Amino acid sequence: MTTFSIASRDELWLRGALVESRLMHGVATQRGDSIDASDTRDDELVRACDLVIDAAHAAVASFRDARVRIVVRATHDGEVETTMTIAVDGVSVVTTPSDALADYELLHRVRNGSAPLCGAIVWQNGSAAVLLHEAFGHASEHDAAPVAWPSWLSIEAPLTSRRETFRDVPLMRMTHLIARQTSAPFVMPDERVEVQLVAGGAYDPMTDMVTVDVAVSSAGPFTIRRSRAEIAASLAGASGEPIRYPGVICSREGQELYVASHAPVMITDGLL
Repeated sequence: MTTFSIASRDELWLRGALVESRLMHGVATQRGDSIDASDTRDDELVRACDLVIDAAHAAVASFRDARVRIVVRATHDGEVETTMTIAVDGVSVVTTPSDALADYELLHRVRNGSAPLCGAIVWQNGSAAVLLHEAFGHASEHDAAPVAWPSWLSIEAPLTSRRETFRDVPLMRMTHLIARQTSAPFVMPDERVEVQLVAGGAYDPMTDMVTVDVAVSSAGPFTIRRSRAEIAASLAGASGEPIRYPGVICSREGQELYVASHAPVMITDGLL
């Protein structure tokens, strides 16, 4: 028998003002293939949420032109997780209170360009982590067949049993993704598109296809849809240490979970 208990606070802020607040709590007990769930309140977990949400409030109150969703989750194993989704002018990032100001400022720095949509892609701001999240991480969750990744690339994407709420069935999910390069080639291409932020992505285990929707780039928004083998073959180089990408909310079977993601500046060729 295993027991899972959780409490979470979910708030919506518009232009620095709180407009919606919800509290969720419950307990799920699994006996074999049976799960009994109830909305039993664990006061200790609720207090844990209330103690940490103030740090998020201090950051969000100054974001006068943003839509911000704050979610604090406290579970029975002592984990307390706070995520903030910040949206400005239709472009969003997912962050934590300690990085919220830097990522809010990033949203104001990046702008879509009008360069031709051709050439290689240079993945800035750790954005290649989203490409690898779909092509490597999600594929691992589905036990997909291996593909030939470059020898200079290593990807850390451990899987563990996770669930969004007490009502959900636990699934093997990524906890984080960190891509690293060792002595990778790197020559900045003359003809290139520079990606700054990604809107989202998906992996289809039936077709082994990966979709990535780019939100901000030197060529404006666009979508990539390629097989995992094509993505692996397109990786032409990388430079530097892994960069924290401002957040990935990972959705699978309707369960949305935060996955911290890091990748160096990377180059792909042949995806456009």
